[in-house]
Amino acid sequence: MWLFTTGGFLSIVRNLNATGPEDALLVRGRVRADLERFADFAGERGARPEVVASPEADYGFRLTTSRETLAAFAAGRVAALDYPNFKSEIYRTDPVREKVYEGVWGVLHGLSKVRA
Repeated sequence: MWLFTTGGFLSIVRNLNATGPEDALLVRGRVRADLERFADFAGERGARPEVVASPEADYGFRLTTSRETLAAFAAGRVAALDYPNFKSEIYRTDPVREKVYEGVWGVLHGLSKVRA
């Protein structure tokens, strides 16, 4: 799952290498600050997960969390949503990131041309 928020981009998959609960999730990111923000949120709910650098991987940073914590994070982002246009809000808060997100938007817009 990919999650684009005003606070960053996260890639989330099942963590097959976790030593804890079977439902552990691996949260990955390309920008350390994006994962640090998520780790801060998780830390408010319990133990703060460690953000680990993984420079050899396509996502340079990762951490492990529970489905419950990720669901609470996503629900919090939905509850706080107060802007009428996502791209405009990203531009307002982080114009550099907005250019990258706009590129992703453009590529994904191509789906409407191949899928009806």
